[in-house]
Amino acid sequence: MSAHSPSLPFFKHLSRFGFLLALWSCGVHGAAIAAESGTTLRFLAERAPGNLGEVILAAGEKQTPPFTLSADRLSAPIKVPARAMSLRLRDRPVVLSEIVLPQAGESFIVLLIPNPKGGYLPVVMRSDDPAFRAGDVYLFNNVKKPVLGYVGTTKFLLKPGEGKPLRPSGAHENTYYDVCFAVRGETGATNNKPATDQAVRTQPGDRVLRSIRWPVVTRSRSYVFFYQHPVKNRIDFRAVDEFVPAPTASTTP
Repeated sequence: MSAHSPSLPFFKHLSRFGFLLALWSCGVHGAAIAAESGTTLRFLAERAPGNLGEVILAAGEKQTPPFTLSADRLSAPIKVPARAMSLRLRDRPVVLSEIVLPQAGESFIVLLIPNPKGGYLPVVMRSDDPAFRAGDVYLFNNVKKPVLGYVGTTKFLLKPGEGKPLRPSGAHENTYYDVCFAVRGETGATNNKPATDQAVRTQPGDRVLRSIRWPVVTRSRSYVFFYQHPVKNRIDFRAVDEFVPAPTASTTP
């Protein structure tokens, strides 16, 4: 999977958005919430412009080393300067997003969703949440139509701007899941599968995006973004996997 270059309006809005946010954030960061030692986060962007350049996390005078955003993989863990911070361009006073971490948790994942007004809207998730484990899927709908489907026998329906975790079920011989993604209310045939998948096409006009098989995995979890493809100008999806290490066995005396 590859990141797509943004349209010019992305940067037009970004500059205006970043300037205003930079002014506002000066006051916020003066009272930034201190982060406990060892608190980290990882980023995954729904899309990351190739010419965005390096970014930093900043809270007051504290800054992280520069890093880059990716839409293809999660970033390496970054030790945060505080639990309330700005994601900024390294070489320009432009704020891309304001991020506040909850007090509970020490390891976080931040999904970056493009904001129509410029910059990103953050979706903060606890990476160490036992309710979001290996084999699970997190889905986010960043299009103007509802999306629906299933992973195995677990079904979902997402409104525009909605995200939720999903735990697959109903694997075939514990080997693979039947998977189907569709868009509600669109007309026209799909290039992937015949538009006759009644398990997901519950209303006339629904369009199947993809009907595939996913292997059962025990050491990774997935993030699925539904988005408007900036080049093809159609609704598409991107899936990114994250490796989850095996839990460390507790040592008992």
